[in-house]
Amino acid sequence: MLWAYFDESGLHASQQSGGDLRKLTVGGCIADAEAWNQLSVDWSAALSAWELPVFHMAAFENRVAPYDKWTPDERKERLNILLEMIGRTKAYCYGVTNIVRHGDNTAKIYERCVYDTFLGLSMNWNEKFSIIFAHHPEYRRQERLYAKMIAHGLRAQVVSCTIERPINVAPLQAADIVAYEICRDEREEGRERRWPLKRLSDLGCTFRFSSAVG
Repeated sequence: MLWAYFDESGLHASQQSGGDLRKLTVGGCIADAEAWNQLSVDWSAALSAWELPVFHMAAFENRVAPYDKWTPDERKERLNILLEMIGRTKAYCYGVTNIVRHGDNTAKIYERCVYDTFLGLSMNWNEKFSIIFAHHPEYRRQERLYAKMIAHGLRAQVVSCTIERPINVAPLQAADIVAYEICRDEREEGRERRWPLKRLSDLGCTFRFSSAVG
């Protein structure tokens, strides 16, 4: 059985335009338990050496403390160490993006992304999955949505759904990097792919993205 870990990343308008959410990506990584167990050991050791309780990609990119103290060389080296850990899992990297509709709030668009994630995993893979979502403060109904979809005929590939906090689960921190980069890849359509996704692809990870615009 495979284990799928998912987090979310959003694109907001500029502060001059109000800073409203424009679209949301739920993305993450799928691999077997052995691969995730090894990543968890390696990830925890790296974060301990860097005196980090958790790695968060948006904070890293925006140089929020404590990442503001890292030199350019440290930033490059440490991100590459984490990418290599993800690469060693040979994960499937999967993400879905939804555009904000009129009348949406964060919970509504997040639910659409979660629904599309369940559906996409069920339809596109034959392996069985357990899915772990990162805790989201504005949406805590992933398990109820899963039960509802099972009751209405979701294929049996998706066997369970749970919610955890990334600080306690290293693979969710890996999923955070992937979700952030998929969202950034969407927003920079037509440009050269950013380094993290290129590096993960070179390391043997595979990708599947989908988007809904209405």
